[in-house]
Amino acid sequence: MGDTPRERFGDLVRAATPSERRHFVADVWAARGWETTVDGSVVVARTETQTRHIALVASGWFGIRPSVPDEVDVVVALDAAAFDAAASEPSVHVFSLGDLYELVRYGLPSDVGDRLVETHFGTTLGEQSAATRPRRVSFTSRFRSARSGIVLVAVAALLTLAIVATAGVPGVVPGLGGGAEQSQSPPSSTPMPTVTPEPWTIAPGVTTAGVENATLLATAHRRVVANESYRWTVVYRESIAGDETGREVEVVHVEEPHVYTSEVQRVGRLRAFPRPTATEDSYADGSTRYARRPNEPDGIAARVLDPAVRDGPGRHATRAERYVEWYLSTERSRVVNSTVEDGVVVYRVEGSGNEFPRSRDYEFTALVEESGFVRSTRVSYETRDGLGVTVWFEYDAVGDTTVTPPQWAGPEDRPTNRTAEDGVANQTG
Repeated sequence: MGDTPRERFGDLVRAATPSERRHFVADVWAARGWETTVDGSVVVARTETQTRHIALVASGWFGIRPSVPDEVDVVVALDAAAFDAAASEPSVHVFSLGDLYELVRYGLPSDVGDRLVETHFGTTLGEQSAATRPRRVSFTSRFRSARSGIVLVAVAALLTLAIVATAGVPGVVPGLGGGAEQSQSPPSSTPMPTVTPEPWTIAPGVTTAGVENATLLATAHRRVVANESYRWTVVYRESIAGDETGREVEVVHVEEPHVYTSEVQRVGRLRAFPRPTATEDSYADGSTRYARRPNEPDGIAARVLDPAVRDGPGRHATRAERYVEWYLSTERSRVVNSTVEDGVVVYRVEGSGNEFPRSRDYEFTALVEESGFVRSTRVSYETRDGLGVTVWFEYDAVGDTTVTPPQWAGPEDRPTNRTAEDGVANQTG
């Protein structure tokens, strides 16, 4: 058995019978929300819009190059030769056993992945040493052992015949090498190349290796929230030596892209600027945006939304896109685990090493859905002058949020003079 969990997983899959492997792969895809059946030597996985034909491929005897069955979309390659053969097919997506291990470990909740492996192979994905695990001996492995014994007996018989045939021949000493004066050099050992599994995409801009393209992820996030109603909470906090010195909490309710309210509460004294929270309370009814400004004659400033952009993504969807790109563009990131909530796979991603904004000890944690929707993000860092900063935002009430005018923007308080432009003093408001 291999020394690492990944290698031990590969050993378990290879030692299983072909039928056991196919049913295991079918259950893995089923755990990810596909409807699966085993049809002969192929696993068929279906959703409402997609169908995948999955085959497990291994090298043939005596190094015969394996072939990929017709009409197969996905291949799980059991060895390097099978991986190379499948990779030569441009229309086939290839999983090595390392990829399959990553899919089971990180593409499923940990308890689901462990349960699948234990059900099919009698062990889990934990870090136990190989010596503590009972090795399952399948019919395939027993057949391979028997076949190896037959081959050894046949080789021994051939060698015996060769020795007898060369006995008494002048200049030839009976032995394995044939000639007495030829020294037998050890066979050269050429290490087999290790196939490094390529990360695969689990969300727009995110692979199993982490956030690869924060811009792509941010764009996908904007597209999701632009078509949903939701409540968005944005928290900004400053501290010195761990003691909080001030915070802002903004709560945004969005019913439609241009129907929303935004209210901000502030506590303490804040030093850094600009901040991700809005600088003023606001309300938009679909055609006009009202901002609460005590210095205005009526305490409210109103601006007519530009009809040309009224059907756009909306102010808060655009803000969120910018924040996702800013805060998740780090030097290092990784997918820690995943869970399934209401049938949706949610990945926990952690990152560090961002220079924004001229910071140190930068870290983030984000919960990302397969669609690219970033459910929540928590960012912490320290500025060069020792100011600790924490930024946190979270979405909830998705699809269930409605908007009512705040009291300060009641009909009797709204100004009658409006400017026909879609602009605001605070670009993040």
